[in-house]
Amino acid sequence: MLLACDIGNSRIKVGVFSDDNLVEFYSFENIELFDKFFLNKNFDQIAISSVVPNLTKKLILKLKDYSEATPFVIDRNVKLNLKIEYDTIETLGIDRICSAEGAFYLYKKSNESGNYNHRTFILSIDLGTATTINIISFPGVFIGGSIAPGIQLMFDSLNTKTAQLPNVLESNYKSIIGKDTSSSIVSGVINSTIGFIERTINYLKNEMNGSEFKIFITGGNAEKIAPHLNFKVSLVKELVLIGIKSIYDKNNKD
Repeated sequence: MLLACDIGNSRIKVGVFSDDNLVEFYSFENIELFDKFFLNKNFDQIAISSVVPNLTKKLILKLKDYSEATPFVIDRNVKLNLKIEYDTIETLGIDRICSAEGAFYLYKKSNESGNYNHRTFILSIDLGTATTINIISFPGVFIGGSIAPGIQLMFDSLNTKTAQLPNVLESNYKSIIGKDTSSSIVSGVINSTIGFIERTINYLKNEMNGSEFKIFITGGNAEKIAPHLNFKVSLVKELVLIGIKSIYDKNNKD
């Protein structure tokens, strides 16, 4: 059994894999909640992706109480399934790499992969604390992407950095034209995110000759944005964990 851990800025996501199958999935607000999860569990393999170094150390110490396995911590020196073409590899977030790896793995397993060619682009879009878009070109090259504030960050910024704008919820969204201040804020935030994604896809179509797109979305805000997108996407909550598993296998089975 492989325990895959994704330590993010807001939550810690955990997946249990039996062979290639994800059999359990959990999401925790803090590391203290792990104790209940680990009771009566038995893992002989552990893989970790983290963007919070201090939590990584705490988790590794905690894992020693439950497993003799040495955790495989993903960094920029491990072997990947993707070729990385990024000018500042030292600043590329491990979570973005794992998200892209998860998207590439799922695409390669799909029936659509039989048509994979130079006009195909695979995207992983993580709608979490930040909204990140990661782009994979043929035949498996991470070429970069974009980073923007996440939905809640935008709401919080408008509320705390202005004198009179209220804090609102995305559930207040009604249409692109807000009829009051709250609905106007929600429209601005939601449509900024939608436009960010759509503009990226249009660029790939018009400037990079893309014709086939496989788009995976994940993150805490994915379900909030998915209904407003006018193109086909695959919502995969466990996308980063699948990428962790894919990277783990690359380094331990090849």
